[in-house]
Amino acid sequence: MPKRKADSEVTANATARGNTNENDAQGTSRPSPPQCHTLLEDEITRCGQLATEGHPKPERCKEHHTQYRTLYKKYKDASKVVDEVKGGAELPTRGEIGRYTDRHAVLEKVSWVCDYLEAIRVEKAGREIHSKRFFLEGECR
Repeated sequence: MPKRKADSEVTANATARGNTNENDAQGTSRPSPPQCHTLLEDEITRCGQLATEGHPKPERCKEHHTQYRTLYKKYKDASKVVDEVKGGAELPTRGEIGRYTDRHAVLEKVSWVCDYLEAIRVEKAGREIHSKRFFLEGECR
């Protein structure tokens, strides 16, 4: 009958392979719970909590999953505002702008362009923050 390795040797070998779960050292193959995939607001530090929320597999802790869903909804709502503000209209060309003669029409078009650009800015900022914080795309990992 072969000699059984000492528990300390099994634990050391498991740790060297990156397995830190005690059960792995005992020969079972149960993976360690995943860490939350969210970067903290500094966009550098990764959350230290266990991932318990997400579908089909947990990717975030409860707090960050709530933030993930809230920010996702906000930038999707901003995307709808972009579509609503645009409403089939197009940005005026230089030639069209040069032909404007009515002050009221000019101010109306300027207001529309400002609203459109602000809606795009809000959507873009939301998408960038969402992507950096929740998909590990910070400056340093």
